[in-house]
Amino acid sequence: MNIEAYWREMVTVALLGTDRRDPPSPPEGGLADLAADDPQPTASQRLLQQVAGCTVVRRAGLQPAPPAPMVAPPAADPRPITPAAATGTWRRIVADWPVLEDEWLLAMVQRGRRLAPELVPPLLARHRTDAVRHARVLLAAGPLGQWMIDWSPRLACSASKPAPPGAAEQLPELAIVPELVPLLAAPPAEAARALAAGLSSAQFGSAHRAVLVNLLARISPASLPAVGQAVNRVDPSSPSIGLAFALSDLTHLRHHMLTELEPA
Repeated sequence: MNIEAYWREMVTVALLGTDRRDPPSPPEGGLADLAADDPQPTASQRLLQQVAGCTVVRRAGLQPAPPAPMVAPPAADPRPITPAAATGTWRRIVADWPVLEDEWLLAMVQRGRRLAPELVPPLLARHRTDAVRHARVLLAAGPLGQWMIDWSPRLACSASKPAPPGAAEQLPELAIVPELVPLLAAPPAEAARALAAGLSSAQFGSAHRAVLVNLLARISPASLPAVGQAVNRVDPSSPSIGLAFALSDLTHLRHHMLTELEPA
């Protein structure tokens, strides 16, 4: 009896139980010597002894499989990765103010940075149904983005139409009422004064939240410090104080994210 046949016999005995069938006699050689040198008092102990010995013999005969091919790394990307703190900023943006995410990605690309590797899969997955935003993520990720998609096709874009040429490199337009459009490029002090006055007088209320959020997401970055300070000084007794707090948070977060991505 060879080792393979002996092993199959022992498996059969183990399945049936030693109270129904005695273990087979070991084949001549080392296994028979083991049984003779260390006799066991019960059938189950004899079976376990032979299983252990047979396992050693079987494993000793194994040969290593051919080595797996090395995974080719992505092409080199000389751009520095985003600061470690920017990962936390992105998580706050998507949780609190996702309106800022497009600018965060473009600011990174324009400042010659690339996505930290740990952010590439979640961002590709997050925007896989949006062709423009998915393409924007690939711009920020560099060669690592396509490399990730090659290894995990579920990260590929699933939109039915490709992104229009150049769309990924431009900020999407946001709806802003005509009377607020001049504030986009107004001098910082003028923009800050107008927003603070409108909030203090309750001219701006909850109905204006969406357009004011869009305004502060696209207002000139130079105006952000002045606007943030002015909104912080809104009269606490104003009915719009809650809106002022929210806009202040948006303004300070946008200023922080743009400053954080500046080259060292």
